[in-house]
Amino acid sequence: MKKLALLLTTLLLALGLVYPGGAGQAAAAAAPVYTEIATFVEGNLLISPAKSVLVNGSAYVPVKLAGQIPGFNVAADATGVTLTGSKGSAKLNKDNSILYKSTNYVAFKTLLKLGAIDGKYASSAIALFVWSTEDGKNKSNSMLYAISKLPGTMGIVLGKKVYLYGHPGSHWVKSVQYVDDNNQNFVMQNEAGTEWVLDLNDFVDNTMYTMENIDYLKYYYNGQTVWTRNAMISDSPFKNFEKATIANFRSNPANGNLEMIIRRANGQEVPLEIEPRDDPSEYVEDVLFFKNPQTAFKISDKMWSAIREERAVSGMTITELLLSWGDPDEVYDGYVVYGHQYVYFINDKVFSIVNL
Repeated sequence: MKKLALLLTTLLLALGLVYPGGAGQAAAAAAPVYTEIATFVEGNLLISPAKSVLVNGSAYVPVKLAGQIPGFNVAADATGVTLTGSKGSAKLNKDNSILYKSTNYVAFKTLLKLGAIDGKYASSAIALFVWSTEDGKNKSNSMLYAISKLPGTMGIVLGKKVYLYGHPGSHWVKSVQYVDDNNQNFVMQNEAGTEWVLDLNDFVDNTMYTMENIDYLKYYYNGQTVWTRNAMISDSPFKNFEKATIANFRSNPANGNLEMIIRRANGQEVPLEIEPRDDPSEYVEDVLFFKNPQTAFKISDKMWSAIREERAVSGMTITELLLSWGDPDEVYDGYVVYGHQYVYFINDKVFSIVNL
């Protein structure tokens, strides 16, 4: 479960619930904040490109989703859009609706007045729950109780589209199953509409991430010139500190694993799997340099040639050795060990290399 950390932080940032400090904060607070939220009706997730939104503390539902709530009808004509429920009708206007991303939204409080429904906004799940029957109320409350038993802020993935290592494609988190005091599961739905259960006790081996995670990585890294650090790349296809470009990030369509795409000078694109970790950007920073090491460390052409060929030679500084071979297995006073190779220093430079 702990590997949800970045997902949760990124979602909170993307949803406008966490703000970076600085002079821009007051200006941002003055403008309306639109937070996209999941919508559950009778305990079931409504999957739609248009999501409900929270605007300055008030919930609004897309008109197209309002039409899926039992007891409501939507009619549109030349004069506008009219919503009708069991308690009355209302035409959309500036007092009961908003326009967001070219879609009409109706205030949830207006729906409460027009129809025989009830509901609740759950901040712990960033989701709106609506019900019109006793069964729907019971299902909603059961899910809300299960959410309350989840550790930390895990509930915010509910109703979100996610990706998982080891599971191709995208998946919706449809509901939470409360198993017992210490166990809950997520009910998932894949792109084909098939439901399956994610056992949260085993989730540590199946890292989850979202399109927001991918978009953040793209925003910060796409197009940057980099130098590949072979000591940190398993089975690297690159020459050590080969100059390349970060081309893209994606979910591998075959296995769901998060990947970084590196474009070589000849145009070849090489995918590197980002090892599951709390913060994928740590992997990016580990395996790549964002400045030319030869220039940054003022390395001679002779030593740079050895580094590029991943050789250790006499006269190398400690920094140059680390660039060539990476971190040693063991460190002692005056020498370091790489497997069966012992590298000895005099005056902080490589003096001899002994194979044992």
